[in-house]
Order: sequence, then structure tokens, then C-alpha cells
Amino acid sequence: MREDGLREDGLRGVFYVCGTPIGNLEDVTIRLIETLKAVDLVACEDTRRTLKLLSHYDIKKPVISLYEHVERIRTDAVLEALSQGKSVALVSDAGMPCISDPGARVVASVRAAGYEVRVVPGPSSITAALSLSGFPADRFMFGGFIPRKKAQRRSFFEEWIRPGITAVFFESPHRLLQSISDLAAVFPDAEVCLCHEMTKVHESVLTGTALEISERLGREKILGEWVIVVHLLHP
Repeated sequence: MREDGLREDGLRGVFYVCGTPIGNLEDVTIRLIETLKAVDLVACEDTRRTLKLLSHYDIKKPVISLYEHVERIRTDAVLEALSQGKSVALVSDAGMPCISDPGARVVASVRAAGYEVRVVPGPSSITAALSLSGFPADRFMFGGFIPRKKAQRRSFFEEWIRPGITAVFFESPHRLLQSISDLAAVFPDAEVCLCHEMTKVHESVLTGTALEISERLGREKILGEWVIVVHLLHP
């Protein structure tokens, strides 16, 4: 493989894992734009979201969906494209692929098949929320999405939240109040930072103890996706 990503026979067969904006489309990197312009195929979580990004930067490329339920089938399509010497970019709806999003299966399969995998790093709601929180982040844990069921949520918080180690979670607007209420029941004094619509027009941050946040949320309308950052000083 040459330095420019071309194989010695002149054909390309490189798979790029690309980070995309988590909200504001202006948060792309120059390298991301150049990569998307150069590849032959873009595999994405939601074609509508990705076409919006491509259109914003006047990029016209074939796009295939690669969401959770079709990842196995689409992996074969990606491998076929690579075998023809084509280059492929993998993107998610927002942030880095494979982080609570599809992609791990195809990345592993591409590498196992002997093709080169490169990363084009970009925004991450996890690190963005950690920075916004002001909590110590020299060590942190990412727990992904909080369980849907109440009994599982409480044991989940007991497992993932540890004194002195900041924890980050994702939650939908439909279950945010229930999750924070359960968090308050287990760790009422834990410091919480709720990050909402980061980088977008209505970006907001709500901070306080778990108990305080639970009481405030009960009086507000909850919309959009949320990142929850929790810091527990004492057990």
C-alpha cells in the first residue's frame, strides 16, 4: 500500500472510519471533506442525515445504509466494493461511528479480510460533554444508553457510578426524567451535568445534584437527545 492510499496496482481498497458533526454542520474537519470527496462509496446509519451533510458541502457520492438491522448484509456489500479496488467511508448520524452506533461488525470484517482501515477523527458528544461539565476527566467511564426498565436502571447506576471516576451516559427525551429520578434515588448527592443539543441553536447545560436536577426536570418540557455526566465525590 502506498502512502497516498493506493495499492501498488493503482487500485484503492481503503476503508475510512469518519467522524461527523454532532449537530452543527460547520464542525467538519478539512480532512473529512477531502475524504468524502475522494471515496467511491459512503456507508451510513441514516441516508437522509448523511445526504444532508454531503449536500451541504456539495459532495455527490453513492450512499448505502448501514444501520443495526442490516449491518451484516451491508458488510458484504462493503467488502465487495473494497475487493473491486474502491474506497469506502463509514459515517454515523453524528459523532464517531461504532460508539453506541452500528459499525463495529463491518470494521472488524474489513480488517479481517486484509483491507486497510484508517480513521478520520471528528466530534464526539462524550468528550464534548465531559469538557462542558467541568468534572475531572483524567479517568472516566462511558456506559452508553441507560436501561429502559426501572429495576435495571438502579442496579445499572450502582454498577457504573464510582467515587472519583466521572461517568457518561446517553438518554432519550422520553426516559430522561425517569432515569434522573432513579439516579437521585441511588445517589441523591451526585453532581450531574445534563448536556442538551450540543453545538446546535438550542444548546443548553443543566447542572446540580441528582436530586436537584430531578426536581427541576419535573417542571420543564423535555425534548431532544441528552448526554448525562455524573461525578460522585463520596460513596
